[in-house]
Amino acid sequence: MVRRLCSLANPSKRGAGRGPKNGNRANPVAHPRPSPETAVCASEEVRRMKMSDVDVLVVGAGPSGLTLAAEVARRGASVQIVEKRALAPVSRAGTVLPRPMELLDARGIADRFLARGYELNGVGTLSSTHVWAGMSPLAWSPLGSRFGFTLYLPQHETEVLLRAWAEEVGVQIRFESALVDLTETSDEIRATTLNADGVEEDTTAQYVVCADGGRGKSRELLGIDWVGHDTTFTGIVATARMEFAWPGGVRPGQNKYGFTVAFPFGTGLTRFAIVHVESAKRPVEEPITAAEVSHAASEILEEKIEVTELVEGTRYGDAMKVAGQMRKGRAFLVGESVRIHYPASGVGMNFCIQDAFNLGWKLAAVVQGDANPALLDTYESERRPIVDDLLESVRAQVAVQYNFSEGGAAYRRRFEKDLIQLPSVNAELVRELNGLQTPYERPPDAHPAVGLPAPDFEILRFDGSPVRLYELLRDHPFVVLDLSGAESVEATEVKDLPAALVAGYPVRLPAALAGASVIVVRPDTYLAWVYDAVPEPGAIRQQLTRSLYLD
Repeated sequence: MVRRLCSLANPSKRGAGRGPKNGNRANPVAHPRPSPETAVCASEEVRRMKMSDVDVLVVGAGPSGLTLAAEVARRGASVQIVEKRALAPVSRAGTVLPRPMELLDARGIADRFLARGYELNGVGTLSSTHVWAGMSPLAWSPLGSRFGFTLYLPQHETEVLLRAWAEEVGVQIRFESALVDLTETSDEIRATTLNADGVEEDTTAQYVVCADGGRGKSRELLGIDWVGHDTTFTGIVATARMEFAWPGGVRPGQNKYGFTVAFPFGTGLTRFAIVHVESAKRPVEEPITAAEVSHAASEILEEKIEVTELVEGTRYGDAMKVAGQMRKGRAFLVGESVRIHYPASGVGMNFCIQDAFNLGWKLAAVVQGDANPALLDTYESERRPIVDDLLESVRAQVAVQYNFSEGGAAYRRRFEKDLIQLPSVNAELVRELNGLQTPYERPPDAHPAVGLPAPDFEILRFDGSPVRLYELLRDHPFVVLDLSGAESVEATEVKDLPAALVAGYPVRLPAALAGASVIVVRPDTYLAWVYDAVPEPGAIRQQLTRSLYLD
């Protein structure tokens, strides 16, 4: 039985014929349809075309869509992306934070992001501190991460790097291909897209991942409602053609006129994010001028700022909305398809990428037959609390940051001067900005580290060769680390399962794992289980099958 999700372009019943499965071809083969079936509007006829089937179809080639596609494809599944934009994207986000850098390191591509950042911005591409509600400095050091810094990198550069990774592992990408329909059956889901030539194309897949953002059609097609509020004030994001004029990689400022942060955005470019008391009343659609940026930045930074040319500039609002659900049947929402919010502290894209890593390994395991489809239900149960934490953080930051009354200013001065740098406060806020406030669901008897990312550390294998945990995750789905010092875990524990067993001595074992004898690490670096003593035979195998919902 076919379950109709929606159709924006053609209310008539679509044909259900399927072409042969030919892998992941980029070039469609013409598939004739009766004329009434090919109409997308009264004045236009289009050819119907049938695409080859794929395991997973991703709608949207932004950071979350590209990451998700690569995560699935790297395990051998066939993946295709459809993207309504042309190739050249518009840059929005400008920072990559420690947690996503750790995940990129676990895939062996973090160095690409660092290299591109240095190429664009030199030493100013990294900052050991960050902001919360516009207040600084917030130190990353409490995370204990190898990537204890903010990386300043335009989002379009992040997309270029992620796209290269996705293509390397076999993802096919079709640009200028807009989603117009989704139809689900008991064993597949069909997406209909319209390309720039007016040609409708059908693609069938086991699963569809919707990563086309808050303005995308996928959520509407699925019939999933937004919950939240519309814009009440607007801000500015503008890239000026001017050398970054301040040391330290970032220049924040806040006073009675508003808030701004400036940071290097490439050779000869400076990015400004501004909320000014006057321009905050302007509608999102109103164009931004160099004069407006100069005026607002000068008043807030309390120095003369002359912006003579804008490379790009957009207004954004504080609208906050969240999807009522993150999955419907064979379709999933990730990234900004799940939520939209004011870009507080520049964390939005970083949470989107983490969504993709969570869902990506699970889809790969299911389509490759390594896991039961019930595993996919854990995507929403694990990520929804993180989304809720994020939105609560944004609410709090907006309430504090944009209260320009005398009382609001006094509160910010007090918090910034006396509280933000207290170790306990700093540590809590950096966990918040990295999506680590709430662990994934874990049994009551679990080790406290279970449900949180495994700290990266070095293991000296018994052949004398050193390796980091996150390096092991580049080549293996699950990793079972035998740290007992005696190769106590038998190879049969991981036989025929998507896991690798590695034994060795830990080099400076992180405090969070003190006393651990064996740890089981998921593909997304999260700890599935921690054993303080050598487990009984069969216990690790049971834990792995439980993690894959095979028992």
